[in-house]
Amino acid sequence: MGINLRSKLKKVAIELYDKYRINRLRKNEINKISDHRRQGILEQVQLTEKQIDKVNELYFNNYGEKIRLDWHRYFTAYTGNFDENYLPELLYIPEFEHFMNVNKDYSIAIEDKNLLPLIAKSVCIRTPEILLSCCYGLYRDINYDLLTQDVFINKLSNSGKVFIKPSIDSDSGRDCFIANFVNGIDTFTNKRAEDVLSYLGNNFIIQEVISCHESIKEIYPNSVNTFRVITYRWNNKIEAMPVIMRIGRGNANIDNAHAGGIFIAVDNDGLMHKTAFTEFCDKFDEHPDTKLKFEGHKIVGVEKVIDAAKRMHQVLPQIGAYNWDFTINEDGEPVLIEANVNGGSIWLIEMPHGKGAFGEHTKDILKWIRKMKSVKIADRKKEYEKL
Repeated sequence: MGINLRSKLKKVAIELYDKYRINRLRKNEINKISDHRRQGILEQVQLTEKQIDKVNELYFNNYGEKIRLDWHRYFTAYTGNFDENYLPELLYIPEFEHFMNVNKDYSIAIEDKNLLPLIAKSVCIRTPEILLSCCYGLYRDINYDLLTQDVFINKLSNSGKVFIKPSIDSDSGRDCFIANFVNGIDTFTNKRAEDVLSYLGNNFIIQEVISCHESIKEIYPNSVNTFRVITYRWNNKIEAMPVIMRIGRGNANIDNAHAGGIFIAVDNDGLMHKTAFTEFCDKFDEHPDTKLKFEGHKIVGVEKVIDAAKRMHQVLPQIGAYNWDFTINEDGEPVLIEANVNGGSIWLIEMPHGKGAFGEHTKDILKWIRKMKSVKIADRKKEYEKL
């Protein structure tokens, strides 16, 4: 077989696999919306003929085809606000994110929580201090000096209250927990330091426990409540979607929606909206534990969080869309917790805000997605660089 033929066959195989991957991602979203719990929520909403016409016109004229209305009904059910500009999850991860994040090799490095703090530090953006870490089996101290396992365990044994999480392949708070090591024992679980270490694997970080700003602790003090800021490159600028805040409850020290937390829309000036939600549409006008009323409560430093998220994206423009998690420390300064590249949660933005995440850019975003669907893989990076 000639070299040219092999090259052509390889390109065909790559294109076919890409189509398969997109279809698989679309099926994932269809399976998710088909869950009986989500179907029960969206069935509470029936769109009017006028609303249906608005959605059909927007998507047919710009995306090139009509779309399923499930997501418009689903998102409307949360706040009662209809917006034809809602972008369904069917198009976000499988298409928008897939085409935006064309430089996929970078995502592995950027999502590594052992690496991201070094990048953030270079532009003076705070991250929780890493006290101890393990990176591909190498144990390290606060200065990144290498340690033997015995010395590492000895330092861990009296590290006090710390937050432990995997540095790769972690999402939704999975395998993250707080420990308190005194004389070799985690006082929360009564496990020995060496037993905890044996569970952690070869890639993890042990970091300081962040103390949030008083305006956040008033809401719920038992978790580091975080802001999700999704940024994306558009027209030679870094844009930010509306901000939401994730809040723990029920004595949990993790705030993720998939882990039982609640989430709420927050304006750019720090004012909270009226109602917080769970993933499956439980609604709260006050925190179920602290009884703080959400509406009108102002959080200090949200504008700084948005600026920091945009700055991080400017430093790392290789990726087109990021999901940043920030909190705000006692001094009112933003602290970057982590960055996620793949599997963004546009629902987390659109549900509590009651509006499309792209706002005035929606038509152009849809036109761009439509265009990118017909662009060969080899040419996508060139198209991305035109944004």
